[in-house]
Amino acid sequence: MIKKKIYLDYNATSPLRPEAREAMLDILSLEDTALNASSVHSQGQKGRKIIEDARRQIANLTGTDAKQVIFNSGATEGNNTVLLHFSQNFPDETILISAAEHPSILESLTALTNTKTIPIDNNGILRLDALETLLQENKTSLVSCMMVNNETGVIQDVSKISDLTHKYGALFHCDGAQAAGRTPINLNKNGIDFLTLSSHKIGGPQGVGALTLRLCGQTPSLLFGGGQEKSARAGTENVAGIAGFGAAAQQTQESLKDYRNLSILRDKIENKITSLSSDVIVHSKSANRVANTSFFSLPNTNAQSILMALDLDGIAISNGSACSSGTVKPSATLKAMGCDKNIAGSALRISLGWATKDDDIDIFLEIWEKIILRQNKN
Repeated sequence: MIKKKIYLDYNATSPLRPEAREAMLDILSLEDTALNASSVHSQGQKGRKIIEDARRQIANLTGTDAKQVIFNSGATEGNNTVLLHFSQNFPDETILISAAEHPSILESLTALTNTKTIPIDNNGILRLDALETLLQENKTSLVSCMMVNNETGVIQDVSKISDLTHKYGALFHCDGAQAAGRTPINLNKNGIDFLTLSSHKIGGPQGVGALTLRLCGQTPSLLFGGGQEKSARAGTENVAGIAGFGAAAQQTQESLKDYRNLSILRDKIENKITSLSSDVIVHSKSANRVANTSFFSLPNTNAQSILMALDLDGIAISNGSACSSGTVKPSATLKAMGCDKNIAGSALRISLGWATKDDDIDIFLEIWEKIILRQNKN
């Protein structure tokens, strides 16, 4: 009997939504597939219309004007684009970065010389007092803080962060890859000057994303050599991928209320795992979190062995960020929260999504209990 595969790693990537697949197949099955949106002939203009329709769908999801959406390969490219722009164009000013960022932010710091880190508290929430002190002490060009942490699911109060940032004359960048479809986003209301997105986090195709802007006087660019995306991002656009991204964005926006119901399943998981192991630590449980994410540690337990045991039973979860070439490393976020190596190294993340069913969680918990009981005997 073939075991049912249960996918509980949506923060790494989401399964492709049917609407996104259909949008892409509609394009890829056309007889005229030479849809270079930069061409002036009819096939090119057909590609242009597809892209502009998707641009409006992304704008609707993020509360900005369609003219302020720049398509790219994903949030990693967008994050690097913004950081490098400010580092190169404002070399005498400081870039302030939250201590709980995605690797595409933290690892880019090796290429930058003018950065400082904003500490977080033991719940993973950015310390506004520390941010204000840094803004007072440093002429700052940019503050960067993700809206939703990819490991803990903590939702930062980006409106307060942006207000403080703008008070001292800096601009605000926000990695929104884990926020889209999980909490409302509005660039104008939230005061976000630069927001980065990845299509695959919301059920669109991989390798497509967007940098969305407010009217802040800066348009960061990373790739040059063409006039695509109003010369803000060179390279022929991926028409089918962008169409899939747009379809996923529309479906994501329409189902935001349903997404919040995942908190019932998340809480069910946390209640069960803590009842089986009294020493389990659920990280950021008292903080404001998105509904789909649970990040917890089992002290003195080998997280990798549990991952492997679950995988053998057809269950896919992770130990945190999935952007380290499949490696299992202690969580940088937990280290920044003050956790010791034992706790940070034994962390596991479960993240739910649009296709998660109630019986998926029942099966997972049944298998989890068997694994934990087996470990306890050993």
